[in-house]
Amino acid sequence: MAPIKRSKELQPLSRQHHNGLFFCLLLEKAVKKQADKILMRDFCQYFWEKDLQHHFELEENNLTHFSSYSSLREGIDRMMEEHTFIRKFFTSPGILNEYSIFDQLQQLLDKHIRFEERELFPLIQTVISEDEMQMLGHAFEKETNNNCSEYPIKFWE
Repeated sequence: MAPIKRSKELQPLSRQHHNGLFFCLLLEKAVKKQADKILMRDFCQYFWEKDLQHHFELEENNLTHFSSYSSLREGIDRMMEEHTFIRKFFTSPGILNEYSIFDQLQQLLDKHIRFEERELFPLIQTVISEDEMQMLGHAFEKETNNNCSEYPIKFWE
């Protein structure tokens, strides 16, 4: 599959998605290794608090109004439903306690990110106006990309 040309306005979100995919890879490695589940849970909370929670809010606050475009409505609705479902893994106390749950989380998040990158973002780029795209650019221009590799405990190794 050829790389997708991402508009400069959406690139900050795509960089955050890259980190999300890295999180999924590390979680997958940890499951295969049968790493300590408490360390895995703590890593998930760290990722949620330092990265994913903000990322979800950023997308929800800046992309949901594009559901007024009929061609984007289904994709935006899917994004919101998936955010709600994935969020429960991080906000329900004690749910992250079995390898099968960690595996399910990483698979769902991976699939969600790939949907946004391969389907939703390319569609947004072709549907919304140049002015709306510039507004997104301003909303995302100061975004940072935290990297999971900076997590101090390398339990996945």
